[in-house]
Amino acid sequence: MKIELDLKTIKRNSELKENENLRFRSFLKGKDTERIDKKAHLLYENVLDFVDCTECGNCCIELETSFHEREIDNLCKFLNIDKDEFIKQNTKTSEFAEKNTLILKSKPCQFLENKKCTIYSHRPEECSSYPYLHKSNFNSRLFGVLDNYGICPIVYNVFELLKFELNFRS
Repeated sequence: MKIELDLKTIKRNSELKENENLRFRSFLKGKDTERIDKKAHLLYENVLDFVDCTECGNCCIELETSFHEREIDNLCKFLNIDKDEFIKQNTKTSEFAEKNTLILKSKPCQFLENKKCTIYSHRPEECSSYPYLHKSNFNSRLFGVLDNYGICPIVYNVFELLKFELNFRS
């Protein structure tokens, strides 16, 4: 199977395959979690060889960035700026965010420059662990996977390869 890297194609396919992906989500729900995790993790590692996130940056463009309070402390020290001022000017709260978490107001991320993160060594954990495919319990995180399917080439390709590996018939 060809690895798809074109963001326009990925976005278009996410819309075209919405029903198929929901059926695949239901299909996966009944499968052994450990087996699916192993397959998803292996596919993730393989797809990483083809995708350079610094050539994409689509997650930083399309998604909101959230920081835990301790991450804001570290970032403000790194940037040598006042924490309260940073919070006031650059963040907002969200009813969907975890406790003690703030969301950047800017979208795309204000720290993205030429598809490169200007705070890479101090980026939040949310960013460093994206797209979360290395984590366990893939089966229980499928709505999040589907949310990222049209944004991230890694997620898109892992999900499509997983359909193929499991002989899912659309």
